[in-house]
Amino acid sequence: MTAQPAERAPRMREVFRFGFYAWNINLAEDIVQGREPDHIRVDEAGPLFFVRIDEAYAATVDLTKPLILAPFADCGNLVIDGWHRIWKARRDGVETLPAHLLTPEEEYRVRIYGGDKGQGYYR
Repeated sequence: MTAQPAERAPRMREVFRFGFYAWNINLAEDIVQGREPDHIRVDEAGPLFFVRIDEAYAATVDLTKPLILAPFADCGNLVIDGWHRIWKARRDGVETLPAHLLTPEEEYRVRIYGGDKGQGYYR
């Protein structure tokens, strides 16, 4: 008898919304998988008031998992995955975190709506 590979549970679709923009985080993770991350300074990652932080959850996150940043028109790079890690790093005095920066083409692929992809809507 041959062992069958275990079926993996489907991943829940993770989306980051910012104003009239939204990005597919699962697709972004697939794109950067296997890349060597860069590092960014936590104090330069952006203000936490942009997002809602669940502090109980944030206390449990893995700081070795790289953030994902996307180039954002006229604003520099925007963290689209990792705000809870940023909160925990700041709380714990960690100065840098690993991070992946998407290229403009990759950002466009993972963007669900916003900019020239339309205004979208919330579900």
